[in-house]
Amino acid sequence: MQSSRTISHPKVFGVTESSITLVFGVSEGDRLVDAEAKVRLNGQLRAVSKEGGTRLVRIEDLTPATDYSIEIEAAGARAEANRYFSGSARTHDPAGSAQVASFATMNDLHFGEDRIGGTLTEDHEYGDEAPGFPAVRDADYDLPYAEFMNADAIAEINRLEVDCTVIKGDIADRGLPEQFETAARTFAAFERPHHPFLGNHDYLEVNHGREVDGYAILGAEPVPRWVDLAGWRLILIDTVIPGRHDGAFGTERREWLADALHEAGAEGRPTLLLSHHQPVPPEHRDSYPNSIGMDPEDSLALFELLAEAPWVKGMLIGHTHRNRIRHYDATGTLPFLEVANPKDYPGAFGHYRLFEDGSFRQEVRRTPSRRALEHSTRCRGLFRGGYQHFALGTLEERSYVATP
Repeated sequence: MQSSRTISHPKVFGVTESSITLVFGVSEGDRLVDAEAKVRLNGQLRAVSKEGGTRLVRIEDLTPATDYSIEIEAAGARAEANRYFSGSARTHDPAGSAQVASFATMNDLHFGEDRIGGTLTEDHEYGDEAPGFPAVRDADYDLPYAEFMNADAIAEINRLEVDCTVIKGDIADRGLPEQFETAARTFAAFERPHHPFLGNHDYLEVNHGREVDGYAILGAEPVPRWVDLAGWRLILIDTVIPGRHDGAFGTERREWLADALHEAGAEGRPTLLLSHHQPVPPEHRDSYPNSIGMDPEDSLALFELLAEAPWVKGMLIGHTHRNRIRHYDATGTLPFLEVANPKDYPGAFGHYRLFEDGSFRQEVRRTPSRRALEHSTRCRGLFRGGYQHFALGTLEERSYVATP
């Protein structure tokens, strides 16, 4: 009798110059099962996975700039090609200089959110459940999912021993004091410095006539400001309009940034800009999520500023809940990198390595704990299955090499 076992939802989730990360499950019908699965690269056995549920397998010590065929097999079932798994992957070229620092980013943590899913309302809130539009709720778990997902992401960031972590906004789901307090308790687990700044959700109490000082509750210094790492500069900017979902970067904010960029350039520091909102050119202003991005006229002015600062190597962004990289004519090859959130699908954070020659590398890393993989996998099928494709992005958008 032919086995009903299959390799479900295989993905090449990430690559570096020396690693390939795979995500998959072993299924019988609609159920993920415990079963031994073997992973072979170029015909050589490189990993054996036995746990149930969604599996994350990271294979290290690979050769840079090398093509690897990938086979995943369990009891005769083999992984079949799909849009996220071609059956092969190529490791990145070796770095051209020494690594000098590393850091992580998190964004859109949404402490206090008690469900995700259902239909989407006109103002982009979660509506009622409907066929094809299920919801995942806190009530499904022993702990609120935003708490354990963010805590487990922090544990993984600690394991990576990064120099610091920058948290790019939307920390509190509705901007409530108790949500910031929960975040502060969770952030206490960071073993290295962390630098949170606020996003649009962190100011929603303004709409109810209340001003909540999230920075004070978090014990954090407000933005704009910068963080220096081993000759690099991370500039953290404010794009929020309190009480609104869209963002702005008006004259006063641009003047501050112009001075900060001038100082970084004068000191010869390669620089990364970090913001909550994404810039939006006028021609894309009406498409979601651009409709809640940065004001288009402000975006054009920001592009002009960045075009005159070649020491800026990239802009790192939250807000959109997706992995995406954009380039714009006004700024040439400068990458604008959005990263998905740690609280739902794919349950991820950004890991950045900085190099002496002014290059950097991004790897979006999925939180590997068993409960994080279970929850994020449940969220994969939200919104008629479209959330997976919206949030995940391409392999190149998750694993990116920025040249000097």
